[in-house]
Amino acid sequence: MTVSPFWSIAKKDYQVTLQINEGSTEPPVDFPLVIEPREQHSKAEINDEAKKLAAQPFDTNGQSVIRQLLDSHGGVIHMKGLALKNAEDFSEFLDSLAGQGKHAWVPHEHIGMEVLRRPHARNVLNTNEGPPSHFIGWHNEYAVSPAHPSYLILFCQTPPGSGGETSVVSSLALYDRLKKEVPGFIEGCGSKGLVYQIPHTLGQVGGIVGGNGLYKPSAFGPKDGSSLPTSEEEKRKGVEARIIDLAERGGWHTGIDKSDDNLPVWQRRGFSWAWDKDGNLEVVHRVAGIREHPTLKKGSVFNAMSTRYTNAVVNNTFDPPHTFKNEDGTSGVAVPPHFAGLEKDEVIPREWLEKMDKWQHALESSVQWDAGDILIVDNYAAQHARWAWEGDRKILASFWDQPNMTGKAIFA
Repeated sequence: MTVSPFWSIAKKDYQVTLQINEGSTEPPVDFPLVIEPREQHSKAEINDEAKKLAAQPFDTNGQSVIRQLLDSHGGVIHMKGLALKNAEDFSEFLDSLAGQGKHAWVPHEHIGMEVLRRPHARNVLNTNEGPPSHFIGWHNEYAVSPAHPSYLILFCQTPPGSGGETSVVSSLALYDRLKKEVPGFIEGCGSKGLVYQIPHTLGQVGGIVGGNGLYKPSAFGPKDGSSLPTSEEEKRKGVEARIIDLAERGGWHTGIDKSDDNLPVWQRRGFSWAWDKDGNLEVVHRVAGIREHPTLKKGSVFNAMSTRYTNAVVNNTFDPPHTFKNEDGTSGVAVPPHFAGLEKDEVIPREWLEKMDKWQHALESSVQWDAGDILIVDNYAAQHARWAWEGDRKILASFWDQPNMTGKAIFA
């Protein structure tokens, strides 16, 4: 489909030719879609044009222009050449892109978030503060949790000196390839589900992959503005009640029948947690590993296993107890990806994870950043990753939901 007279469709070296269902009659597309203004423009003009792409008050089916473009081009749109300079400009652009009416986007509310997200403007946060030397593997945004956003929007304020591309992979194409090549993996992701060990530091810690701080409202602190209880026992009771609430959002409940084979294992098992002596907390999430795309009605791989797989390979920790020695002699832990079990979770066969990694590398497009760029990612259609970089790099993020835009868990 065409966009509008304001936008031109561009061709970039980093795009890949993608057919979602390999061997089908579906036409291949350039992934991601890249669009840019045909002429120089002001910030006000770009915001007006964003409103035209967004949900409208008269929309009856949720098929805004931006939704149609995402569905027809693999779920990722790279906007280049925009007159946006800083976090405030990005925030104003988001207000326009969110649209109006019953299908308008709404800001995502983070729950149980372990990643430190510092606010920069309204609905604008930093991206993961993990060290620049680290590769952050492919993942659907917060796939570890039932509370994940529908959309991720990234903005480049300062491009990297070298490296630092954001890699995107079609979750839909990944599902297609893996279902054909390793059907047991896809079946396990549905019938058993995936397990994630999520560490929550007691206080805020910068410069690491996590570090949000356990008692923040975006983690497991009170969301109603109330103060934390004074006693440690009451604090922990509140946290544990919110963990249970989060598990219930995924479909688990206290009276669930663990013997009901009509339900997936992850749903029957639910969440678990453990406190350490210093007040830090590890929460074990058990969630669906495949979902149905809400508009395309296709299967989608929905996970955050790439980094966990890579760490297990590098440190050779596929066998229990999954520990390794650092160069300084200290011990580390790198837990490989697991399927959920009713009594004991099970390591996913390494050869299945190798296939996933192979296809992620084969299907990926490494998006190159320029100042002012916007990247729109449909979280149910695409995974993203971050390559290591040198020099300066400042990418900001925003997270959004849309009414009735939820990828339902596929059970088998």
